[in-house]
Amino acid sequence: MDLNYKLTNIFPSSIHSLGIDNFDDYRGKLIEEIYQERDEDPIGRKISNRGGWQSNQITIQKDKSELLKEIITNSVSKLPILQGVYAAVEGWKNINEPGNFNVKHNHPRSNLSGVLWIKTPKDSGNLVFTSPNLFNRYEELDSYTKEFKYNSNSYMTYYFRPMEGRLLIFPSSLEHEVKENKSNEDRISYSFNIKLIHEE
Repeated sequence: MDLNYKLTNIFPSSIHSLGIDNFDDYRGKLIEEIYQERDEDPIGRKISNRGGWQSNQITIQKDKSELLKEIITNSVSKLPILQGVYAAVEGWKNINEPGNFNVKHNHPRSNLSGVLWIKTPKDSGNLVFTSPNLFNRYEELDSYTKEFKYNSNSYMTYYFRPMEGRLLIFPSSLEHEVKENKSNEDRISYSFNIKLIHEE
């Protein structure tokens, strides 16, 4: 009997990745500016971060760093999914010292979120996403085969190893966390939210 089988995966979570050209030319200045901002406001804020430092969230237009403003604005404007819409961007800087991490969270009141990795020593903490597929949460799937997990879209987590000069953009509703910085250096990044406003 011919079953005429067909597999359709629906509701995927799209992750957009951009590489910043010649990032090594900008990296040192960005790091210097972020440390200077921390010196000016050493308390910062505590949201998902456990340890480390996080700056206050402001619109990209008001950021003190003209270099960061240029990188983020240019990168966001080139995303195919953002053509024809106005994207309002607000962001904050992160310094995770050795032993620091970010607990699982998402970003409400925005459409897309992103991160620019600026300084990421080896073993400084992967970015880990949790599947929004509730099927995964009803029972443990460790005993199931790899083929089943792939074909049923039932992997619980997916991780990205941070790469300096790489920018990642993802749905704000997607739960994610940053694993512990197990290096002996600081991990530095810039995180941001994007709110989409359709142009008339």
